[in-house]
Amino acid sequence: MSSMTHRERVMTALNHEEPDRVPCDLGQGLASGINTKAYARLVEHLGLGDEGRAAEIDDRNQIAMPSEAVLQRFDVDVRGVYIGRPVTELTQNSYRDEWGVFWTRPESGGHFIFQEGPFQKKEPTLAELEKYPWPEPRLPHRIEGLKERAKQLHEETDYAVFLRLPYGIVWDCQRVRGFGQWLEDLVVNPVLAEALMDYSAMVNVGITEYALEEVGEYVDIVGFPDDLGFQDRPFMRPEVYRKMVKPYHGRVVDAIKRNTDANVLMHNDGAIYPMIQDYIDIGVEVLNPVQVSAANMDSRRLKEEFGKDLSFWGAIDTGEVLPLGTPEDVRAEVKTRIDDLGPSGGYVLASVHNIQAEITAENIVAMFDSGKEYGRY
Repeated sequence: MSSMTHRERVMTALNHEEPDRVPCDLGQGLASGINTKAYARLVEHLGLGDEGRAAEIDDRNQIAMPSEAVLQRFDVDVRGVYIGRPVTELTQNSYRDEWGVFWTRPESGGHFIFQEGPFQKKEPTLAELEKYPWPEPRLPHRIEGLKERAKQLHEETDYAVFLRLPYGIVWDCQRVRGFGQWLEDLVVNPVLAEALMDYSAMVNVGITEYALEEVGEYVDIVGFPDDLGFQDRPFMRPEVYRKMVKPYHGRVVDAIKRNTDANVLMHNDGAIYPMIQDYIDIGVEVLNPVQVSAANMDSRRLKEEFGKDLSFWGAIDTGEVLPLGTPEDVRAEVKTRIDDLGPSGGYVLASVHNIQAEITAENIVAMFDSGKEYGRY
């Protein structure tokens, strides 16, 4: 097959057809980024100097947005656009987000961690929830510059354009209520759990519609995040998910599909195998990050069982292979995932979640270069 444009390559793969090679992503989709320390070493290793300077730094998550020079070095097929998440800075090491959740990090710096939500350590009434100042979806600064950036990428480049939505139903509820408390609510106080999901869905659907009214015609993939898996099992029994949570994820997917023809990607970590068919049922077309080290997340099994309906984005192990392996180990990992997930298309190569600080430049280079080598159809 003759060489394709980057957009053609991605969309062919997501259409379950074989492009000229497996497409790849670094820092453009959801949770495919790179830690600032790992990025600095990578730029030095590549000898890019000022050309490699990060296009942007997400200080709260210690993630670097790769420069165009780095993206072109690895022939990354995707370019991302994203929606703002306003916060109120309290100190250099603390802030409060628009949901009212308090976040801190150590005095020495690093990653912010959420500490307390507005409904933790109490039992809020429905009346209190109704009075609470939930985030306003249609804030102009959320989408400032979004249309211009998406349109420019769509019309003046050949890259696939990825819109990243900022929030997720389970994420939101666990942050405002507390990780464990909300999971308990699903069983012991389902009225409260569903009320919180109603407000989360109101915000998420509103933001989705607002953004896609601006850029729906210019984007190729729309990704929304959530996490429902531990390393060894889902957060909840599949029957609880189907009865209580699945309808709210369905609302978000419906909002995407009503406003764009783009592919719908769901970011969902961990051991989520028992619910994958449910995601397909509500219209999810691409699964990320494909945490292959988690229970029942074998890449060959996933492709065999779900590959006709679902594409896979990620799958290069960040738990052991990338941080602990040699470049040859990384090359073997890449070959395995391409062999498992690449036949008949349906695979975009990326790391399982963000590349962390300890991962060497040599292993990052090995991942992308071997992707080009083994990913030819």
